[in-house]
Parts: sequence; structure tokens; C-alpha cells
Amino acid sequence: MHRLISFRLGLLVACAGLVLVAAGAQVPTPLSVLGHTPGDDFYLADYEDAIKYFHAAAATSDRMKMFTVGKTTQGRDIEIAVISSPANLARLDEYKKDARRLAIADGLDDASARELARNSKVIVHIDGGLHSSEVAGGQHSIMLAYKLLSAKNDPDVDAILDQVILVLWPTLNPDGQDMVTHWYRQNVGSKYEVSPMPRLYQEYVGHDNNRDGFMLNMKESQVLAKAEIDWSPEIFYCQHQTAPFPARIWIPPFADPISSNISPYVRSWLNVVGTNMTAYLDAHNMPGAISETRFDNWYAGFNDWVHVFRNEVSFFTETGLYAYATPRFYTVDEFPKETQDLRALSMYSEPWEGGWWRLSDAVNYMVGGSMSVLDLAAKNRETLLYNRYQAARDNIAHYRKEGPFAYVISDKQADTPEAGLLAEKMLENGISVYQTKAGFTANGMAYPAGSWVIPMDQPFAGLVKELFERQRYPDEIQLGTSKAIDLPYDVTGWTLPLQMGVSVDAVTDPLTAEQRGQMDAIDAVKLPAAEVAGSGGVFVVSHLPNASFQLVNEALQHGGTVSMSKDVIATAEGKERGAFVVQGLSRAAMDDLAKKYGVGAVTVATLPANVLPIKKAKVGLYRPWSPSIDEGWTRWILENDGFEPKSIYNADMRAAGLRSRYDVIVLPDMSSAQLMDGFHVGIVPGQYTGGIGQDGMANLRGFVRDGGTLVAMNQTAASLIPLMSLPVKNLLEGVKSDKFFCSGALLRVEQESGDLPVNYGVAAAPIVMFQRGPVFAPQPGFQGAILAQYAKATDPLESGLLLHPETIEGKAAAVELVYGKGRILLYGFKPQFRGQSHGTYRYLFNALYNYEQPELPVLKIPATPAPDHVVTAKVSVEDPDDLQQR
Repeated sequence: MHRLISFRLGLLVACAGLVLVAAGAQVPTPLSVLGHTPGDDFYLADYEDAIKYFHAAAATSDRMKMFTVGKTTQGRDIEIAVISSPANLARLDEYKKDARRLAIADGLDDASARELARNSKVIVHIDGGLHSSEVAGGQHSIMLAYKLLSAKNDPDVDAILDQVILVLWPTLNPDGQDMVTHWYRQNVGSKYEVSPMPRLYQEYVGHDNNRDGFMLNMKESQVLAKAEIDWSPEIFYCQHQTAPFPARIWIPPFADPISSNISPYVRSWLNVVGTNMTAYLDAHNMPGAISETRFDNWYAGFNDWVHVFRNEVSFFTETGLYAYATPRFYTVDEFPKETQDLRALSMYSEPWEGGWWRLSDAVNYMVGGSMSVLDLAAKNRETLLYNRYQAARDNIAHYRKEGPFAYVISDKQADTPEAGLLAEKMLENGISVYQTKAGFTANGMAYPAGSWVIPMDQPFAGLVKELFERQRYPDEIQLGTSKAIDLPYDVTGWTLPLQMGVSVDAVTDPLTAEQRGQMDAIDAVKLPAAEVAGSGGVFVVSHLPNASFQLVNEALQHGGTVSMSKDVIATAEGKERGAFVVQGLSRAAMDDLAKKYGVGAVTVATLPANVLPIKKAKVGLYRPWSPSIDEGWTRWILENDGFEPKSIYNADMRAAGLRSRYDVIVLPDMSSAQLMDGFHVGIVPGQYTGGIGQDGMANLRGFVRDGGTLVAMNQTAASLIPLMSLPVKNLLEGVKSDKFFCSGALLRVEQESGDLPVNYGVAAAPIVMFQRGPVFAPQPGFQGAILAQYAKATDPLESGLLLHPETIEGKAAAVELVYGKGRILLYGFKPQFRGQSHGTYRYLFNALYNYEQPELPVLKIPATPAPDHVVTAKVSVEDPDDLQQR
């Protein structure tokens, strides 16, 4: 009866709403509002155009409502459209609550869940993509909205809107859509019409906006995650470009491997959605759909994939792209040789035969793909809704019978603020987190009150396990096989506690009623109270928490003086070498800083005897016009932690006097060509051509010789060896994937030279993210120190895929070299990887202060044997920033 009354009230409200829309009002065409039809040659609509059209359409249609869900990094409103029948929109809040109940199996059994699924509507998320150079997605959103709103008395569209509530995001990256569109507009018709944009198309992260799915560092990622949890869609569909040439669109099924932490209801429906889409496009004369090849979804952090761990059928497609809105004619002789015979394959059933490819073609394929998803959802509404419930139900039941039964994060750790941040990230991802009371024990161990517990008998437990367990790539690849294998292109290990340097314990016995009574659910993380202990006027702060650097940088900004203890002294976290010693601040000011950053301090009466004074350095960060994602991540981290980096562009690098302007220069990960040559003449307008060139490299040499500090990471570290004639060898130079391969995995290193300031606070055996980096061997004439090395005769792999670990065992992972009056730090890994590897931030942060450098010895260099190992595999090793397929 309640449902019937609600339904009738909904109809009344919907009918009343019709009065507000002018009788017989026609939904405006995009042409009438924008002056162009999205998809037109040489035209791109920007984000403001899309919102302008959406609002114009909503003003004339009773099938559409607009909502603002957050802000972008640059401050734009993020707006979404909800499209459905008037009756469904009248009951929107009710259907959202139904979707949420089914998603978390809230108070439901099988019978009540079936009833709820029978009477509710399926919510589908479709967006215009997040990689803004893949321009068709944002244009497709406008055309999809127009198609659904203008098709009055169309039985197919009416059937969709009766059963489906579409949550349509014009784009997931409004800032980037504007940047790319405006760049194209200023160049269209010139010789630079299809030139690449000389900046990242999302602030800080560019292409990596699709790698922020679980860490949620960026504002856009946070808004998306919050909205997905709020709307609880059963399907999530993200538009991408470009397809494997000459295919016109890539569609699921995905290539293996796939995580076992995903519900089978989701895994099977990914295949159903894909095969249905291929059939739909074929039926609508859109050939060239391909599946499986190239795209695996092993990495859990893709923003268009992470939702599968919340039991959504989440996927993407990749539609053909030339460049922007400029058309291109293709002939068969341009196809790869193996496809020139136009032979059909099982997963490429109707090959594309070439011809013109326009933006309108890509838009049409995308609209077709979206319509196929909406049609499938409408016809399988009840099944999809009930499957969402079943996935949640099964997760809850599974983890009540099998471990891990929970994870516990103690609030007493070397870096307690990081432990709290890990718990906070779980909350942001829709995971239920609890905080312990006094007396909580698990695994026979007592935990302090305030520790965080994540019970695994919850609907999205698969995400917790995916992030907390060690990744193990399939055995047939790890061990080698007679069959050639396509190796992964993205990282293969990402275990979050290992990256963040946080200790997490898996609970091996079922939680008892007593244990559950000793913890309370929380909706926000509250760190233990940080205190300043003692009555002295000199404050000692541990070097172990990352937040200590924020505290120190603010103390320096407020006129305090800071030193580092060369001796082991007591801190609030225990005894350690390298503790920060702060003077010149009042007790009240220090109390405020301790509370703000969650870092305690102890006081002493006088300055300890053996300290190293530090000052804030003038930090320069090289920012190439050929954009570096790693530069963006580094800039974001350094800004957030108070280091105030200044971007150094090519002209700045080539100008004399670097040492007078900077104390430290950081070179983020990039290829040698990107560093030295950048964009070639004729590719982009003249002011954006070139890299630092030989003049810039000469200035860098002079900068270090005059006492500056140069920090280089990953591939850039390898490039500096020949460019600066350093007495170091990269042992992986020229080594093929049949002798060593690691596209991204967590490896353990051993800290060497722990008494050096650059290693203060670093764990004795930290976990680093290795991603196609170098491994170092000091050569004759090497004056410096090995900062970290891989253990001898021990596989360093902790999580992910590493082929032939013996190649790097016992070899240096990071070195410090004396160079004139200055020093060079070479890191063969990414200490700041994607804003995730918090446990190794100190490798970078320690280098960003001015202090007296210790004298380093000239090392005696033993002979280095050449590696000789074989595995049957094939791989395309590419620069990470050149990967355009995601």
C-alpha cells in the first residue's frame, strides 16, 4: 500500500511539474544554443558550453534535473544531469535510498531484496571521460542528453527512461576540458592545429587523474567517490579514446588477469555489457569494435575501475581518435600489416575498412555505446538491482566465515598521522571504520584505545582486501612459460599499508560480540591528542612522521630556528637520530603546531650538544613544456607539505645564475629526450619547443659545482649519468624484458648510511615503488654514499610482479655523490609515487633543506658481474607519460 500511495503521489507531482514546462516546449538543439553541433569538424564545446546547453535543455524538459556535486581544483562547479521519466524524477530521493539499501544489503533478506529490486529503478552513471585530450567524450555527453530529451514518443527511449535513472556527468574533468578546448581553438586553422598542449590537462596529475581511484588525492576524485557512494549506480561507464588501431572502439571483455576480490556478479556482467555493446554497434552500422586486446585492469586505482570493488559494473571503452576535432582519412595500407587483410577475429568481428574518421564518428560511436548500456540496463533492471544486493550479501557472509575477519590499525605507530590518514582513506572509499575502546584485543594482542578497526563482514570488503593484501601476479607469468606473454604496462603492486609505511594487522579469528562491543563506528578520523611534554623551552620533534616536515616548515616560516640531532635522543615517539630540535617559538605556538599536525613534542632545557642547523631551502622544480606527470605529482606534494617549490621552465634553466636563485633543484621522472629536447620545432608554437638543452645542462653542472643540491628520480636519474659524466653505471641500461622486467612493484631496500642527514627518519628496510627505473653500480672515482640497496641473495619483491630479481639483488637503489662543492642525489625509484608512497617521502623531503654537508669518502669499487637470465615474454616498454591507452 505504501508503494502504491508513493507511486500515485509521484505521478501527481510529476503532472504538476508539467505545468512548469511550457506546453509543447521543444528541447533546444545544441546547434540553436551553441551555434554548432558537437562533433562538427574543427569545433569543440568547452565545459561552460556543455553546462549552458544542459541548463537550456533542463529548462524545457521535465525529464532532466541539474545538481552541483562539488568543486574542481581550479574552482569550477562540478555539475551533473539526472535524466529519467518525470514520474521517476518525482521519486528520485526514494529511488536513491533504494539503491543504497541494495548496495549495502541494509536490513534486507533475499525476499525483501527481490521485492525492492522489483519495484525500484536502476541507476546508471555515464560520463564524458576524464582524459581531456580524448575530446569526443565531452561532446558525446551533450548529444546523448539531446537524444534522450528530444525523442518524444520514441518507444525505445521511453522504455529506457521508464526503467533507468541516468546520472550524466558532462565530464569528470571540467578544468581539463576547458584547457584543451581553448588550446585547440587558438590553434585551429594554423600549422599547430593538432599540436599537443604544453601543460598537464588536469592540474597536477594530467593523465594520472585515472590513477587516483583509491587514494583520492585530487578534489575531482574525491567528488566522484562521494557522488558514487551517494547515488549508488549499478553501472558506471566512462568514455575514453583511443582504440587499438585500426579498430574504432575497444570494448570489454578485458584481457586477463583480473582480481579475485571482485564479485562474480560484476565480473560476468562486464562481459555481458561488452558483448551486448558490440552487437548493438554492429546492428547500427558501426564496425570496428574490438575486445580483450591490450587492456587489462589489474591495477586497482583506475578511477573508472575502482567502483567494481563496491560491486558496480564499472568499465570504460576506448573510441578511435586522431586529434581534437580535425578529421583524418585512413587507407588500408596505413594499417598494421597483420590487419591489412581485414580478416574477422573472434574479438574483432567486423573489421573497419578505413576511410574518413571525424569527431562526429567518434561521438556517434560513444552515443551508440551509451545507448546500448541504457537499453541493456532497462531490459535487465531487476536482475542488476538484485545482483547488487547479492554481491553485498555474499561479501558479508564470506568474511564471517573466512579470514581475514578484520584489519586493525594501531594509533600508536612511528607515524601515527599516516595511520590515521589510512583509516580516513577507507572512510572516503565508503568503508565502515570503527575505533576501539580500552581493553580491545585481537590475535592475543592488546591494542591501545583509539586504534582503528575495519571489520571485513561489510559489503565493500573486496576493496579493503585489494588495498591491504600483497598483490601476486599470476604464477604462469611469474615462473615463466613456453608461451609468449603480454606483460602489464601499469603497476602490478600497490599494497597501501606498505606504501604508506603503516603497520596493519589482519585479524585471524572471527570477531566476537565482546570485541564488537569494544569499538564504535566513526564517520571521521580523530588522531590521538598531540601534546608538548615537559617544561623546557627547546622542543624536540620526531623525524619519523611526515607531518613533522609540515610542522618544521611552518615553524621556520614563523621565525623559529630548527636543527637536527646528530646523536640519538628522546622524542615523543622514542629515541632516534635526526630528531628535529625547534627553538624560538613560544610554548603556546608550539602547542598549536602539535595539535594542528598531530605530532607531539618533548622539551629540553637547552639545545642538545651535537646538532645540525637547517634552514629552508629555495627549491626549484623543473617543469618541462612537454608535460611530466611526475612533475605534477611532485609539485602537489611539495606545495601541500610547505616546501613552496618554484617551477623552473626551459628558459629559466638556460639562464645563467641558477645557484643564486635556488639551493635545491628537483628533476622529476622523465625520459632523456623529454629533459634535453622536449617538443621539436614545428610540433608546437616556438615558445614551447625544446628542452633544457646543452646550455641548461651546463648550467646544472655549474649549479651543483657551486654548492647546489640536485635531486633526480627514476629515469631522469639514469639520464644524468652520461649527461653529467657521473662515476656511476646503470646496470639496467639496455636490458630487455627477457632478462629483467618490473613495470611497477613494491620492493624492499636496505638503508645504508643511516647516519647521513638525507636518510634521517627513513625506516631500516623501507618499501619503495620501482617503476622501470635504474639500478646503480658506483664506478672508480665515486665519492659519495650508497643510500639504499637491494639485499644480497634475497628477492626484494613485496607486492606485484618482478621478473628476475637476481639481476638487482645486492645492487644500489639510491646514491649520493659529491660533485664540486655540491651533491647529486640519484633515486632509482619514485619516492613520491602518485601521492601514495608516503613511507618514502623522507628520501625527498630531507634533501630540501640547507645544512652543512658531511664529508663523504671515495669508495673502493669491486668488479660487477654482468647479469645473464632468460624468460620468454614480450612487452612494449614505454615512457609512463607516453601511455595514451588509459
